[in-house]
Amino acid sequence: MADVPLPQSWQGSERLPKTRRLVKNGWNTGEYILPRPGIADLGDQAGVARGGFVYNDLLYKVYSNALLRVGEDGTTTNVGFIDGTGQIDSDVGFNSAVIIVRQADGKGYTFDTSEVLTEIVDVDFLPSNSVTHINGRFVYIPFDGSPAFFSDVGAGQTIQSDSFFDAEELPDKNQVAFNFRNILYIGGDDSFELFRDVGTTPVPFQRLNARQQHGYIGGIQEYADTFAYVGNEKDQDVGIYLINGGTSTKISNEKIDTILASYTVLQLSNAIPGRFKWRGYDILSYTLDYHSFGYYAGNWFVLDTRLNNENVPWKAGFIVHYNQKYYTSRGVNLGRLDKINTDYGDAFERSVEFGFYNENNDDFTAQSIELGISQGYTDTGTVGLQLSRDNVLYSEAFFRSTGDIGDYPNKLIWNYPGGLGYYEGFMGVRLTTTADIEFACDKFTINLR
Repeated sequence: MADVPLPQSWQGSERLPKTRRLVKNGWNTGEYILPRPGIADLGDQAGVARGGFVYNDLLYKVYSNALLRVGEDGTTTNVGFIDGTGQIDSDVGFNSAVIIVRQADGKGYTFDTSEVLTEIVDVDFLPSNSVTHINGRFVYIPFDGSPAFFSDVGAGQTIQSDSFFDAEELPDKNQVAFNFRNILYIGGDDSFELFRDVGTTPVPFQRLNARQQHGYIGGIQEYADTFAYVGNEKDQDVGIYLINGGTSTKISNEKIDTILASYTVLQLSNAIPGRFKWRGYDILSYTLDYHSFGYYAGNWFVLDTRLNNENVPWKAGFIVHYNQKYYTSRGVNLGRLDKINTDYGDAFERSVEFGFYNENNDDFTAQSIELGISQGYTDTGTVGLQLSRDNVLYSEAFFRSTGDIGDYPNKLIWNYPGGLGYYEGFMGVRLTTTADIEFACDKFTINLR
């Protein structure tokens, strides 16, 4: 008998296939695999999702040009017109929220508690790529990367002609601003610079001696009491980082870096970040044009949705936490994370892939295989097992059924006369299901001969 560890992370090289490991639509907690939530369908919208936010204890989403108030049951009310097609960014102040459209000719808006949406028409307002709120002011980063500017206190729509300042201790274009522990961070192409509000006039923000030599590209997301982002160390390849005190720590692995490297900077600047806590686990997610993936405790995993018999990037997209639930929007879809095994009504695939090396690389026959999986809590469903001698070419799937409701002692065992094949020291394993079952796994055992 050989107990084989379940995979921890999505990793490995395509040119070294036996190194590949995959966890899809679930994550390894360090002890076992847990499945991700599904997405309850709250109805298609007449437009394309561009972002969302919570303000005045109400949830808002932008679909195409409509600013929608969203009820907990998914009912929507159109409360305003947002021009443009780019993603939005927003932040909330004492008496209003500010929404900006992230495109070269993008507009800005204030939004108050009476749901009055007003375009910012101040002559000193510039189309912006990012907005944040700090000490009563809104700070904007122009879309063209030029110096940041800020509003008057309590008036996001009012900008003075001398309310501009620059983070150019290094000569790079500004890209993003965010408030972390009441310190203003401004990220540029090659660096982050930090500012404190010291109350001076006309510019209250004073640069701190804490520059970071990491550039910002996109995907800023508050996560684990800090911020995550897609960026790069100066003059180095792209990765995903966490702000860590006076520097940034790279958390992406070789697999994720290879995917990021296949995209242009423009595409990465529009990466959709997300965060959700599920069963006590704090999950970070990123959605790109052709890939989506999640992160937990140092490990990465694939996130995707099954649509028309094909796997497509996860359709959670823009995730907003509201009234203890997570509301999602992607394309025309509006949904809510839920303990189900479908995304907007379509079943999605959960799987793991990993390899087993026999001791001393000795040849062996796999007589039988057992998977420790949650059983007895849902209706019966099937799990498919595929095996490989090289981690490239896999066998047809062998299916076994989980126990029905109440059948807790059931064991999921693949056992055939003559065994499951002869292997020259290595066996690749793929386990997959699209069934409506709890794909929570804690053990994988091979009976060797």
